[in-house]
Amino acid sequence: MPKNPQMLERIISAADQGYGDGLVLQSYKNPRRFCGDTLAKFVAIELKETFDSDLSPAEQVAEAVRAMSVARTDIENVIGALGKLAKEV
Repeated sequence: MPKNPQMLERIISAADQGYGDGLVLQSYKNPRRFCGDTLAKFVAIELKETFDSDLSPAEQVAEAVRAMSVARTDIENVIGALGKLAKEV
């Protein structure tokens, strides 16, 4: 359990609000239960795994933003590759 679980829960709750359907928070609270949305589960796992309780709250939020930005870049690259494939077929 992280040293500052309240900050991790605030980060997860903020992400859940942005995701909009409650599944990020559900995935965080029940990690062994499949919520039906693998992206929501990914967000919860990624935020939990990148959380560093040795950082200040501002640094923790910045790290969460960084982690989600990396994920966004990866997803955009996948979309681009699929778009190229769509033009080929």
